[in-house]
Amino acid sequence: MKIALATSGLWQLQEAIELITGGEACRLGLLGGSSDAIAGWGHKPTAARGRRIARLRKLPYLAFEDGFLRSVHPGNAEKPLSLVLDRSGIYYDARLPSDLEALVHKRMASATPEDEARAAIDLLRRKRLSKYNNSTLFDISALKLQSADRSDRVLVVDQTAGDASIAGALAGEKSFLCMLRSAVAENPGSEILIRVHPETIAGRKAGHFTQQSLEALAHSDPGCAQALQTGRMRLTPEPVNPWVLLEACAKVYCVSSQLGFEGLMAGCEVHTFGVPFYSGWGLTRDRNPMVTGRRAPASLEALSAALYFDYSHYIDHQKIRRIGFAEAATVLEDRIQQFARTPDHNGPNA
Repeated sequence: MKIALATSGLWQLQEAIELITGGEACRLGLLGGSSDAIAGWGHKPTAARGRRIARLRKLPYLAFEDGFLRSVHPGNAEKPLSLVLDRSGIYYDARLPSDLEALVHKRMASATPEDEARAAIDLLRRKRLSKYNNSTLFDISALKLQSADRSDRVLVVDQTAGDASIAGALAGEKSFLCMLRSAVAENPGSEILIRVHPETIAGRKAGHFTQQSLEALAHSDPGCAQALQTGRMRLTPEPVNPWVLLEACAKVYCVSSQLGFEGLMAGCEVHTFGVPFYSGWGLTRDRNPMVTGRRAPASLEALSAALYFDYSHYIDHQKIRRIGFAEAATVLEDRIQQFARTPDHNGPNA
């Protein structure tokens, strides 16, 4: 199978794409030459032309995205340790069916043992692994929290503005405002921690919440004003490992962030204000009025196994070979430790 790659970013991953598809990434660009399929980055705006040409030529469109164990740092400096490939949709776009949904249903129908999935969840928690892994704070006391107990803390998860997963989750800018107001109103007396996205911290992309926007909100919302004045509501731009933050909070309010899914694995009560890939399975408290009839009650283990074992592909870019989940976790842990030994930050135990 000859595959036309829609973007230069995919061309940089040509060998990985060939490993995953068993095809040949024949060329960069959509015009000229012959191809059997077109590959692009998910359902992002940059992929619109590739998807349109695939429809016109009646060719399969292969949607690639970064996987859920990606790298130490956000950005393009590191090749993604994992990629997902979806031939029917993409996991973050609830407007269409996705391969992930089919894989979850397959897991539930097969009644396979869930021990391996539980072990994977335990490994992720124990090794503190997430999509991005450049956090340097592993002690929640670094945040100097007001509350003494997890039950008195709520995590509100911000995302980068314009992220494709927001529109794909049938949400928008107003969803974030509604989410924050709900978190404050429904948890009187609780500490409200607003998680700033790693790419916002790095200055690469804007988020939805800033100190100025919180102060503006306080003018129209007495509950938010009181929470802000007493210090119970604040941004957390500190580089705290997400697992540490999740395990310090009882509830998570999110739109479509992966942290919502990790919140489930951390034992949090998760409220969704979009329609992310982990909602609609009976695991979350879904607040978005839009629903999809394609999902049914599923276990956390089935969803985790479908996500990490079936849907994700792990690549050793140096040796140009596929690897499994466990080896990928080890590789990522080694990279994190190398990062921790660099002299330009305080290390993992700061």
